[in-house]
Amino acid sequence: MLRNNNYRTKPLIYPNYFSDPSDMDVMIKGIKILLNVTQQPAMKKIGTTLYTNPLPKCAPYGFGSDNYWDCMARHFTLTIYHHAGTCKMGPATDKGAVVNPRLQVYGIKGLRVIDASIMPEVVAAHTNAPTYMRVIDASIMPEVVAAHTNAPTYMIAEKGKRVEGDRCLYNA
Repeated sequence: MLRNNNYRTKPLIYPNYFSDPSDMDVMIKGIKILLNVTQQPAMKKIGTTLYTNPLPKCAPYGFGSDNYWDCMARHFTLTIYHHAGTCKMGPATDKGAVVNPRLQVYGIKGLRVIDASIMPEVVAAHTNAPTYMRVIDASIMPEVVAAHTNAPTYMIAEKGKRVEGDRCLYNA
C-alpha cells in the first residue's frame, strides 16, 4: 500500500498470511506431522526433543492445542525475501492478472514487471533460476531492446519472407 505519492517512500506491506482459514488448517496439519516425525525411532536415536516451554503470549491456549499452534504460527511466520506471485502474469480475461505475457502492466503504458512477482504460482524450488530466465527473456524482446538502446531490433520472419515496419528485416 502506498503511503503517499512519493516514489521514494517505502510502501506498507500487508502480506495477509493466514487470511484464508484453510491456510491455517494446512499449517496446523503440517505441525502435527512434524510432531509425529520427532517421535520416530530414528529421531529419538539422535536425541531429538520437543521444546515444550510455551511462548508466553500463546500459553493461555494450552501447549499443543490447535489454538496454541495457531498462535505460534502467527507469531513466527515470516518471509525470507522471495516474494512471488504478487503481480500475476496472465491473459487479459483473468481478473487476477496484472501483466500480459510481454510483461506489460495492464492499463499502464510503458510499465513492465520483470521479476518473481509475475509467477502465477510459486515454484517448488528456489525462485532465482526462473526469475533469471524471465529477465533474460525480457532482455531480448524487440520492444524492450528498442526502448533501452539505439540498436536495431530484430524480428524473425518465416524463412524467405521479409518483415516490414519494425526498423529491421530478417531474411533467413
